[in-house]
Amino acid sequence: MPTTPHPTATRSEVESTLRFESNRSIPLFMPAIYEHKGHFIGKTPSQISRDPQLLAQAALKEYEQLGPDALAIGVDVYNLEAEAAGCEVTYYEGDDTSIPGIKPGNHVIKPGQDLTNYPVPNPLKDGRMPVNIEAARIVRKEIGDDYWIRGAISGPFSLAISLLGAEDLFISCLDDPEFVNGLMNYSAKIIKEFAKGYIDAGADLIIFDSQASPELLSPTMYEEIVLPVTQDLIAFFKTQGVNDVPLIIGGNTTPIIDTLIDTGANNLLCDFTGNWEEWSDACRGAKRALRRNIAPQLIENGTPDEIYAVAKQEIANAGDFPGFIMGTAVIPFATKTENILAIKQACIDAGS
Repeated sequence: MPTTPHPTATRSEVESTLRFESNRSIPLFMPAIYEHKGHFIGKTPSQISRDPQLLAQAALKEYEQLGPDALAIGVDVYNLEAEAAGCEVTYYEGDDTSIPGIKPGNHVIKPGQDLTNYPVPNPLKDGRMPVNIEAARIVRKEIGDDYWIRGAISGPFSLAISLLGAEDLFISCLDDPEFVNGLMNYSAKIIKEFAKGYIDAGADLIIFDSQASPELLSPTMYEEIVLPVTQDLIAFFKTQGVNDVPLIIGGNTTPIIDTLIDTGANNLLCDFTGNWEEWSDACRGAKRALRRNIAPQLIENGTPDEIYAVAKQEIANAGDFPGFIMGTAVIPFATKTENILAIKQACIDAGS
């Protein structure tokens, strides 16, 4: 088994935190490492995102160098399902560390289209879904069963934007809600199939749906359009044996706290722009775990001492919150390892 610079939580310790039952003195440490994975092995995001062996190597090196309390298998986490459905992704060659992305205007669904019998990608054959699934399988075999590994999946609204395009989706939300409901259900079908592939490989799940942030979508529209499909997804995951589901929506999601609690996800996110007091009060009442992010600009450009001080203060703000997780927004590619470890050290020192 690979070794880490600091101790990591066992699966049962992670689960107890997610279920709001933790008595750990050391907060869980879950940084958002995606394109930065390539930095650990001297490869670009485009390289590791297309090769299961490289992606697994990068994840294992993340485990060794950072000692996070969970690993997420994914790089450009919003592209895989859409690419498997037919969208074209731009990759970068040579030393270019840009993040792969859906080519502008390259969408496979048209407004008003009947999606009842539209084909659903096969996660074992189509696009790069097999890359992530195989990487999850390799990492699980190397690390063993007593550690939390999560397969990254898109949330339904973010996937719908990739399939249709943001402008057409927002217009359709107003003009053709029946079509949007069909598109959301089609997105859910894709997500469920991808999720089953991860589960078969020994991974749990983590949902990313930041396109549904209140900064882009009104709280009312989230409740009417996104909530029912997200509830259905999380209920489905539980039938597949995945009982602890993080739902990650970046930005200031304070206006939709109660709706996010209603999704059924038991691990929610208070991003660095969110109101911690409002979030923690609501999640304490609902017994939901809550990850608090530190801003990526600080982690990329600050000193370890500055980052440590901010992390220490966030942990102090959490007090006796039994579902607290210390996290980060997505770490930029070239961030110094010692800057990330400063957050881990603050978590360790909190328990001393």
